[in-house]
Amino acid sequence: MRAPRSGHLGFQGRPCSLVFVVTSARKYSLMRKLALGFMLVVVWGSAQTYQDLLLPESLHIVGVVVDPDGRTVVGASVDHSGDRRQVHQSDSDGRFVLDTRAPALVVRKAGYQSELIHTRNATEVRVALRKLTQSRIMPVCVNGGRYVGIEGWRALLQFPRVPGVKVSEQGNDIDFGIRFYSVKTSKGHKGIRHGSGPFWSRGTPSDMDVWRTITYEETTLVAGGQTVTDARGQLANGSRWRFLGRAGESADYSDVDQATAKILDQILDGACLSSSAASPTRH
Repeated sequence: MRAPRSGHLGFQGRPCSLVFVVTSARKYSLMRKLALGFMLVVVWGSAQTYQDLLLPESLHIVGVVVDPDGRTVVGASVDHSGDRRQVHQSDSDGRFVLDTRAPALVVRKAGYQSELIHTRNATEVRVALRKLTQSRIMPVCVNGGRYVGIEGWRALLQFPRVPGVKVSEQGNDIDFGIRFYSVKTSKGHKGIRHGSGPFWSRGTPSDMDVWRTITYEETTLVAGGQTVTDARGQLANGSRWRFLGRAGESADYSDVDQATAKILDQILDGACLSSSAASPTRH
């Protein structure tokens, strides 16, 4: 069974197992270490499962999306509903309707500040999206030797090397490349999983992180003409999570304490665009 990708399939980016293509004994040893590292880095800090987080019964939610002046916002997406069969968006009147057991939703539209909705007592909602005044541009990496990322797989993101953080060798499966950035904590190894490939990520954080969060913050950046989502939150037990990614590539951590999050944020805050990816000759 292939490991589900962040914000993609299976248990919302949480691993069940990991399968790599193996072509030699040396690669087998490397992949085994990476697989073990994968399980250590992203293992849940709680015993909750996807099903545990769903509400007992489906709620019928009717909403309208507006800007701070009360003007309707058309085409805003309503994400993390748990429904993979249908895309939910605000219509020409800014309205949306859906039935969901998801405990939280995020309303997003390019050029606006995203908003989190807790659904338990929100059968009728009015969502005000604030228009962003300017786009944040992800810088291009300089002095490439200071940064590391995924080689190939149309990866754009690179990250700085941070003292005390161990960077794994790159692993490659049939349709993605993966690398880990880990630190040793009192609860074992915790860290960031960075992956890239055509089906790796939807470009949004996992449902499980969004559903469990009590505080939520999300911004967007522009990297190589694509939108990169930077979302983070705090769980009820005080643990932190963060997601940085676009369609096809992401780097994320989950269920880490505040001190560990501070270390890992040095890596994500230092993200930059690969100079080769920024080249207009890249295909």
